[in-house]
Amino acid sequence: MEYLSLGKISDSFGIDGTIKIFSTTSMGNKRYKEGSKVFLYNPQNQERKELTVVKYRHNSPFDYVKFIEITTPEEVKELKGCFIEVYKDNKDLDKDSYFYSDLRGCKVINEKDEELGVVKEVEEFPAQITLRVSRNNKPDFFVPFIKEFIKTVDISHKKITIFVIEGLL
Repeated sequence: MEYLSLGKISDSFGIDGTIKIFSTTSMGNKRYKEGSKVFLYNPQNQERKELTVVKYRHNSPFDYVKFIEITTPEEVKELKGCFIEVYKDNKDLDKDSYFYSDLRGCKVINEKDEELGVVKEVEEFPAQITLRVSRNNKPDFFVPFIKEFIKTVDISHKKITIFVIEGLL
């Protein structure tokens, strides 16, 4: 089973055990619905524990989530650095949508099939999602993840074809 990270626990919030999570998901409203199940992943001992969502709110870049199983700030302090995860399920995606984890590591090519680099990270900016592409011995470049720049995405072959404009590289 493959998991997707929703964020990393940074601190407690308030006195009821609400967790402040540095968010890495754009689907918080969907993932943290009341009664939803998510997983607490501890990278130190590699254990996962199921948690049940009570309430959620977002204040960029943080998600504030209250879980049934965690009731005090002291419990949260013990969880700092742990991750909140869900099962990866492609049926959660809309058409022409992708998990960030699927885009990372994809080769980026131009319309002439010339390799330009590899997706190093997917970054969220207020205007749009952007791919950070690393290149050998050259600075990274950024490609807005919008139809004007992204021609095709082939996750099965880990390849993204982009339209290159002057100044992009």
